[in-house]
Amino acid sequence: MQIAHLFVALPAARHGREIVLLADLEAHETGFGFVDAEHLLLAAVTLCSGMPRFRPVLAAHGVTPETVRRGITAFVGARTPCPGEHDRVACTPAAARVLARAAVLAGPFDRVRPAHVVLAVLDGVDDPFMGSAHDVLETLGVDPRRFRRALRRAVRRG
Repeated sequence: MQIAHLFVALPAARHGREIVLLADLEAHETGFGFVDAEHLLLAAVTLCSGMPRFRPVLAAHGVTPETVRRGITAFVGARTPCPGEHDRVACTPAAARVLARAAVLAGPFDRVRPAHVVLAVLDGVDDPFMGSAHDVLETLGVDPRRFRRALRRAVRRG
């Protein structure tokens, strides 16, 4: 199966630069030459797990960086060489959709935060073009609608 890749410039901090960089690192460490929605999910969960208001929500739904990482290996199978460029990130259209949705959720005056990326993945559960990040959550037994409600409450409290 041929996977289409987009090469995008690293986003500004307002658009989730740290999340994209962590997702790119995760992708490269596991031998993938591209960032997919699953890698963005893993990066966002990793960052959220370090935040006191999101940690209990993640724990209540059984979502940890380790479980997401294990779930990813079951669904993302294509190994491609990692490009040597560091000023650009190769990502799938699904990853680009997740980042675009996260930017909409953040709004025009806030920066994209890890919770926005997780919410963007959860919003795309019924979208067949969002990649298999939702399949990873399904293998964890996560009810996406309940998880989304709980995460949105935590975002509003912040």
